[in-house]
Amino acid sequence: MRALDWLRDWSSQPGKPVYVVYGDDVYLRRESVTAIRRAVLGEEADELALRRFEGSSAGLADVKDELRTLPFFSKRRIVLIEDADPFVTRARKDLEGYLEAPSGTGVLVLLVKSWPSNTKLYKLVAASGMPIDCTSPAEKDLIPWLVKEATRHQAQLEPDAARLLLELVGAEVGILAAEVEKLAVYVGTSARIRRADVTRMVEAGRIETVWKVIDAATTGEPAAAITDLDDLIASGEHPIKINAALASSLIRVHHAGRLRAARIPLDEACKMAGIHGFGVEKVKKQHAHLGPGRVDRIPEMLLKADLDLKGDSKLEPRVILEELLIRLALPRKD
Repeated sequence: MRALDWLRDWSSQPGKPVYVVYGDDVYLRRESVTAIRRAVLGEEADELALRRFEGSSAGLADVKDELRTLPFFSKRRIVLIEDADPFVTRARKDLEGYLEAPSGTGVLVLLVKSWPSNTKLYKLVAASGMPIDCTSPAEKDLIPWLVKEATRHQAQLEPDAARLLLELVGAEVGILAAEVEKLAVYVGTSARIRRADVTRMVEAGRIETVWKVIDAATTGEPAAAITDLDDLIASGEHPIKINAALASSLIRVHHAGRLRAARIPLDEACKMAGIHGFGVEKVKKQHAHLGPGRVDRIPEMLLKADLDLKGDSKLEPRVILEELLIRLALPRKD
């Protein structure tokens, strides 16, 4: 099942003995695991009912013992194996046998990068478990998802506004979710998000100083980037808004990089990513400084900064943004 569909209807799905979460979208993977915990353990999940293993070191005997151990304070328990690809490789035959007679109270959750469809294990999970595909969704699937996402914040997002938001931000689910939440707060009691609201809140962040911050950070000038960041904060710009403005530009750099990795020439990759004119030469310099590995991690870096700004970190907002800029400005290692 696609992650967007699972997240929309997880509460109506019957419980499964095994879940496999796979794909490259960090936000969808995180939200899918959260939904599994709620589905299996309820809204007030007890941490004692969740056991985590690292896939590189997890032993099959220990995993099975945990799965068959009766929970103390809840009806079921979860055994979560992170980065489970090596574990699946080592224990594939035993996992196939386990699925023929799974625990009645233990739920196995595998977080993997790859989940090929031509294996027996894939077919067994599809038949009795729940594979959740967290591959980055196509843009055509994101418009209805954005409209639905707005309702979680008691707001109505007009389809035309959703299309503009997607055009400005790009097809990055985690950042889009953050933008919808921000817009819902902005419109307040009117609860209706129009195209003009998206233009005002998303596009307005693309001020000259933000461009200077991005240019400095992505070409290896951390001191200049932090100086310009200080100017933005001193002028009253909210850190979350600054991060959203950085994201709206950096995501295009990321998209162009992924297209170049697929052997598409620079000019064509930039055009497809919505970058034109003098921006093409700038992207060439940014890619040369960042390197392909860091270009590929831009959505993950932006999402971490966004979540940290919203409470996942105890650091000051300015420090969180500084860390992001320094990570972008450091010399490349690949």
